[in-house]
This record gives sequence, C-alpha cells and structure tokens, in this order.
Amino acid sequence: MRLNITTKVFALTLSLCLLNCETVERAKEVKKPERANISAGYSEVPNMLRGTIKQHVAFMGYSSTYQDSYEPIIASGYGIVVGLKGTGSSDIPPQVRAHMIADLARRGIGESTRGWGDISPEQLINSDDTAIVIIEAVIPQAATGRKPSRGNLRPDHPSLQGTLFDARIRAEPSSSTTSLEGGYLLPTLLRTGQLTTGRSQTREVAFVSGEVFLNPFANPGSVGSDAVHRNSGRILKGGEVLHNLPMRLVLLEPSHTRSSLIQNAINRVFPEEFGQDGPTARGISDEQIEIRVPPSWKDDVPTFMEIMSHITIRAQQPESVAMSVKRLLLTDPSPKNADAASWRWKALGDRVLPVIRDLYDSPEDLPRNAALKAGGRLKDPIAIPFLLDETKESNALAARIEAIHLLKEMPHDPRITFGLRPLLDSNDVEIRLQTAEALIERRDPAVKSFDIDGKFDLLWLPSEHQLVYVTQSGEPRIIMTGDVSIETPLSLQAWDNNLLVKESPSDDSTLEVRYHNVDSGQTSHHNISTSLPTFAIFLAHQSTPEEPAPGLDLSYSRTIGAIHELWRQKYLNADFKVEQDRLLAVIQRLTNDMTFTPRPDFDEDEEENLPPPTYLEVPTPEELGIQESET
Repeated sequence: MRLNITTKVFALTLSLCLLNCETVERAKEVKKPERANISAGYSEVPNMLRGTIKQHVAFMGYSSTYQDSYEPIIASGYGIVVGLKGTGSSDIPPQVRAHMIADLARRGIGESTRGWGDISPEQLINSDDTAIVIIEAVIPQAATGRKPSRGNLRPDHPSLQGTLFDARIRAEPSSSTTSLEGGYLLPTLLRTGQLTTGRSQTREVAFVSGEVFLNPFANPGSVGSDAVHRNSGRILKGGEVLHNLPMRLVLLEPSHTRSSLIQNAINRVFPEEFGQDGPTARGISDEQIEIRVPPSWKDDVPTFMEIMSHITIRAQQPESVAMSVKRLLLTDPSPKNADAASWRWKALGDRVLPVIRDLYDSPEDLPRNAALKAGGRLKDPIAIPFLLDETKESNALAARIEAIHLLKEMPHDPRITFGLRPLLDSNDVEIRLQTAEALIERRDPAVKSFDIDGKFDLLWLPSEHQLVYVTQSGEPRIIMTGDVSIETPLSLQAWDNNLLVKESPSDDSTLEVRYHNVDSGQTSHHNISTSLPTFAIFLAHQSTPEEPAPGLDLSYSRTIGAIHELWRQKYLNADFKVEQDRLLAVIQRLTNDMTFTPRPDFDEDEEENLPPPTYLEVPTPEELGIQESET
C-alpha cells in the first residue's frame, strides 16, 4: 500500500512538472552566419584577404540578415505635403487615413497652442491643398544618429545633426493628386521594412521634411497639358538619421580570442574620437562585435566599412605585410586583387608608402592603379604628379575620373590646383565636370561662389567651354563654366506667357523681363544683364529692405526651369547638363570598367511602435508661407 501511494505521488509530481515545462518559453535557435554560396572556411578565402577581418566575419546591420558585404538599408513612411494650389487629394485608403489622423494628432495638429490649432487633422487631410505621399530613402547602415541637445545649443545645431540623406517622394497611388508642385513635406518619420500602418510598424530610424523638388522642366501651372510627371519628386538633403544604426560583425567561427583580436585591430586603426559615444569596436560576445562609425567618417560610411574590413588582424610589421600583398598582386594582377590590395595598404597606414611607391610608374595598369589609389587615400605627396599623369587624355575614362577623385581629397598643394585647372578646357564634358567639382571642393580661389538666399549655390569657373550644370541630389547647385551669356536678339515666351524676356531696344547688354506671379496675381517689370550668372541670381533672389536688388523669388526648381527654357529655345551659348542625365551617360561609358549590382531587398525588423521624438516640431503655416484657406 505504501509503495502504491509513493508511486501515485511520483506520477502526480512528474505530470505537474511536465505541465509546467510546456509553458516555459524556449529560446529560438540562433541563426549562424554563412558566406553566400560557400562554406565558411579558411580555404575558401582568396589569398589576398587572408589575415584580414573580412576573412573571419559577416556583416549584420539593422535587419537580422547576415551578409558577406556591407549594404545600405531602405526606409519609408507616409507623410503629408502642404501648400499645394488645389492639386492635392483626400482619396486614400481607410487604413492610411486612420494612420495619418493619429500621426498628425500626435504632432499637435488641431491643438490651440500650435500654429495649426485652427484646423483638425481630418480637415488638413480633406483639403485639396494637401496630399498624402509615400517617402522612400536609402540610408547607410552604421549611420550616426542625431545627438540630444546639450547646454545652450539649439536642437537644430549642426554639431547635433545625424547623417543627412536625400529622399524620394510620390503621391499615394490610389489618390487623385495631380501635382506636388510648390509643396512642403511636413516632418515625417521613416521606418525600415515593408511600408505598413498601425502597430505592425517598426521603430523609426530617420525623419525627412522640406520643400519638394519637382521636375524642373515642368511648365508651372500647366497640369495635364503636357507629359511631365508632377506627382513625384525629391527632398534634397532633407532626411536625417535619428538613432545610431547598429552594425555588427558576426564571426563565422565563434572565438573569444579572435573576437578580442578583431576588436583591438579595429580600435588601433580607428581610435575613439572626440564626441564619439564609445570605442569604434566593442566585443559583445565570442561571435559578435558592435561597430560605431567615428564622427569624421559619418558622411562616408561605405569607405569606412571598406577600410575596416581590410584591416590586418594581428599586429605585425606593416612593411612586411605590405610587401606580401605586393608580391601577391604582382603574381596575380586581377581586378579583384588590385582593389583588395589598395584597401589593405590603406588600412595598414603610412608605413606602407616606401613599399608601394615604386609601383606608381609601373607599366602594368592594375598594380599601378592599386598603388596610386592607396597612395592617394594615404595623402602621399609623392603620388601627386603620378595622379596628375593619370588625368591625361591618353588614359581610360575610369582611370582619369579615379585620379581626379583622389586628388580632390588630398591636402592643400599648389601642384594639384595648377594641375587640375587645365582640365576645365578638356573636350570631354565629364572630365570638365569632375574637375569643376574637385576645384570647388578644394576651395580654389578661381571659383566664384554665391549663396542665393539659402536656396542653392551658384558657382562659376573659368573655361574655354561654356557649360551649365544643375544638381538634382545632395546640395542644390548650379555650376557654370566659361563666359555664359544670353544671346540677343531674343523673344522668350514661357510658362503660358507668364514669363516674357526680350532684348532692350536701347542696350544690347540688357534684357527686359516681365513676370506674372500666378500665386499672388502681381506682375513685375525689370531690366537685367545678359550675363547668365547675373540673370540666375535675379531669378531666385527675393527683394527685401536689407537686400533691395531686384529678383523674382523663384524656387531652385523654377530657376532651373527658366534657364532650361532659354537653352531649349537656343538663346544660350552653352551646353546644358542635368545630374541625372549625366549619371546615366557616365554609367554607359564606364560599362567596361565597372560593375553595377542592384541592391537586395531587406527583411522586416519588427519592433515596438514608439511615439515620435518630441523635437520634431511641425512648422507653422506662417513659417511655410501658406495663406489661410477657406477649405
């Protein structure tokens, strides 16, 4: 009987234990990193990469995907554009409407203490002067996030800024929005993963706001009368990263010893800088190392990642490692080996220069180019005359462009300035533009620079060739070379006759300009010089008591459009180039020299839906110049 009772108690205890064990949440199996299409082993790594960090790690960014190379991330979100002239729409899906109403309410729209207190979120969305849009952007992983305000610094102080980026914007596909022209995107949070609403959203990683840069060649106000697509555009440098985006190195074969070696090697090459919130590399475990991008590299994360991944792990004599890399390259001078060698030499530092300098004038293209890339990145003054030789017309376009890029980043040296200036007279327009951008970056005194009311920069350089070049990404710029002027006689009629330009009957160097502002209903008359730089300043300048010079106060986009009309109707003695067209042309010309691969999709990273940061203040209608509407 006693045995039977003991048996029953044991059985009951066992059943309760099993029952409780079923409620215990088990840890998910951790996914191990593997190199794409190959087994993670030493023998699979090319000889040129042996001993480097890249041999032993995969990259893990903001998503949970392990990759064999560094890639940026895609972020997106729903936003609202205000300030339209009846070309917006309220036709949007119910779930998007509910999401936007909740988001606008959180931002203070409808509160009496805010600038938008006299209008509710529903009224703002229902107005024909607004449009719901989708924003998409490419953001570098390991980007630096915005820092919290400290001391007496205002929240928008440049020292607190996170990494900046451009964003693409388009009207919500199901809406009947006809044009985003003249609109302003209110601050919008961007998230990674699939574009969703509600609680399924991931954590915000960035925000974007600013004026919508539309197709500059659209005829203002002529919606539906031409073939121009007006319901998409861009926000130039309007995006900012909110948080430091995590980037981790994942060891292919976990090891505390190797993790420590990699961490020390990275911090040896990239020591912690002032303002950095921790060491560049910090070991988390035997298989993961967290990476912080130093402040000096926040605007060039891809280059930082290339250098970091090619660091030699064990502290050896840099000269002996550089010599080994050199022998490997001379034995097998393939394009991949040449690229890896240049990065390995850069990561090793200045002590490799005596080893590679004899390759600067090598008759073999690949070893020479690899050495010059490393020398240029290491700021070797001895490489300057050899890099200038690479810019000559007898060399391939890719080599010439690479040499100009390297010279652009070199310290001040008069040899570079005097060596690059003659390239402004090159017959190749791409070489002229690359040179112009290099001289602008190097602050050459020959460059005349004008900040046009904070809207864009106008830059002029001397040249035998007349050229107008306009940017459509990053910093808005109009670059002009040579003596660019408007030819007379002329009779320009543009924008449904709202802009009329003709020569002055009394002075060949002066133009008569009549402009009708459709928005204000006012018409103005002016006399302006035929010099295109002067005319461009006049188009964009806003006359004020402090700056009473005449001006039409046109946006960057409208200014480009007006200049393009002059060129299209053959009143400019210059070529007209647009950044996007230029990029496509360069890609086509470099097809034999470079390989371009599409970016992969990114997995969704589910996180808790957090409230938006409190410092994302929504500009008031008065600050945006929006007149009160009866809608």
